[in-house]
Amino acid sequence: MPASLPAMPLDPALAARMADADFWPRYLLEDDDTYDEGDGEGGEDEFQARFALDDGHALLLDISLPYTTYDLQLTAPGLPEPVQLGWDDQAHFHPHVLRWAELDRLARAFALTDPQLPHPGPVLALLARFTVLDEHDDPDTITPLLDAAFHHVRPGAGGGPRPETRDWWELRNLAATGLTWVTREDGHPACDQPDDLRTDLPLYSLRTVDGEDFPFAAFAALTARADRILADAAAHPALTDPAVRAALGRCTAPDGHTHLPALGTALDAAGHTHPVLRRALRSPHSRAEACWAVETLAALTPGELVRRWFGPSPLNGARHWDLTLELPTLARPFRYARHLADDLTGRLKAAARGHADLNGGTTSYGPDGARVAETSRVQIRIRDDLAAGLAVIAATLTAHTADPAAVLKHAKYPYEVVELP
Repeated sequence: MPASLPAMPLDPALAARMADADFWPRYLLEDDDTYDEGDGEGGEDEFQARFALDDGHALLLDISLPYTTYDLQLTAPGLPEPVQLGWDDQAHFHPHVLRWAELDRLARAFALTDPQLPHPGPVLALLARFTVLDEHDDPDTITPLLDAAFHHVRPGAGGGPRPETRDWWELRNLAATGLTWVTREDGHPACDQPDDLRTDLPLYSLRTVDGEDFPFAAFAALTARADRILADAAAHPALTDPAVRAALGRCTAPDGHTHLPALGTALDAAGHTHPVLRRALRSPHSRAEACWAVETLAALTPGELVRRWFGPSPLNGARHWDLTLELPTLARPFRYARHLADDLTGRLKAAARGHADLNGGTTSYGPDGARVAETSRVQIRIRDDLAAGLAVIAATLTAHTADPAAVLKHAKYPYEVVELP
């Protein structure tokens, strides 16, 4: 990084909040507990993350934990004020902004510009929610980076394969929904999804063919500058040294991570001093960090060496089934269904078989005016082994002495009934 560039660390207040145990469950909507009355008032638990390049282009992420609203904006030279790229909430969201390749390249460029933004790390973990996947996205090149990013920001939650990565992959993967990328008349790429191919994962984006509010030119300038930063890093004169080239060749093999010390020695001898890349090779927080550094130095396509070093992703061939449990609750305590759904989620997660969420139902009021839940609806996702997941559901219903009239159905048309063991 040029000595004249100032460091642009993550806002200290946000960095400290991200270290709290409840930040990521709220940010990733893993925890649907509501704030206590008064929490978040006066701007509390509201932050802005700024990820900037060296020419004034930056992504701004506004975070409001009390209202679970997240807004992504772009600021650039020539723009009088930040322009919205997309937003995510639990109502009228438009989160489909970035392609994976764009997010990855931007995160690498942010890391090269700011030593306090390691990649994979907070940029991927925070901005993945604004990324949309299509049929060209390869889990082999994505999974190790996102696993490492979440492990970096949530080290106490275990290593990969990460549940956050699996949740994100299923939520943002529109590969089977007709999503395509086309070139607009102005030459900029835009996303499209035919109305007749929209399914349970419709496209919600400002970056569409007829989008008038998306700053296409300024966004293109942002990604172009990121690509230039990566290209400049690969053009350092030290990288033409024969010893460095030979060491890089060994590091780009499937066992290349075992040759990193020799590469570091060769770079030292050749006078390579880039602080971000050198630290990523000497003391990476994960193998994935060293991997992208080698990819950059060797001018490889981002993800090429990731696939080689890490092999097939656990997400290859992953399957899931969405089910709906209609649960009679008329004679039960008001929070009966909540307790059952929470217990079911705990059991499914312990078995690595999915999760469950309470999702509405029917209520009425009794003679005393008290609210009564007549039926409750539990949305259930089973992963990879349907029979094993059904066994967990059956055991949970038994443990809670559920009404025998409870019905489990597929959540998609034609909503077939699922028999429990």
